[in-house]
Amino acid sequence: MDPEADRLILETAHRLLREQGYDRLTIDAVAREAGVARTTVYRRYRDKADLVSAAIQTLRQPVKRAAGADARRVLIAHLDSVRRNYGMSLAGTLLMEEPYNPTLLELFRERMVIPQREMVAEVIQAGIDRGEIRADVDVERVLDLLLGALFGAVFAQGRPGPGWSEAIVDALWPALAAGGPPRR
Repeated sequence: MDPEADRLILETAHRLLREQGYDRLTIDAVAREAGVARTTVYRRYRDKADLVSAAIQTLRQPVKRAAGADARRVLIAHLDSVRRNYGMSLAGTLLMEEPYNPTLLELFRERMVIPQREMVAEVIQAGIDRGEIRADVDVERVLDLLLGALFGAVFAQGRPGPGWSEAIVDALWPALAAGGPPRR
């Protein structure tokens, strides 16, 4: 397979999704604007939902962990990556499509949300293992709080700027840090 065709297809699908929404996006339009044959798209993706979820997956950018970086700093980096790269209009589109295309939201969860949560959970677990984070912390609820905070911020005041991620982690850190308040 041609990596350049792959890149063009995914970039075009992502752009058209942003510009036109899921309903109006077509595989024919993606192929035409990417400059590839329709069959080229179908060799890679079984349907529109598969193509769109693959395009969305390209938004997830792994955070590089510096050797010796503490859990707090890595959590801030992950949250800041989500803040910079995750489109709220895309989330709205996916939620609006759920009754008509439940597969699309499921693919998004599978390819984007779950891997993002797993990456952050690994950071939390590493922090627990190194004694930086309390061993009794409820990792799933911390993930909800960290990753869900962006939705609350966007709805309340628009996309947060630089410094927001650090402020969120700092607000939660006293409850996470080893030696912090015990879990009830």
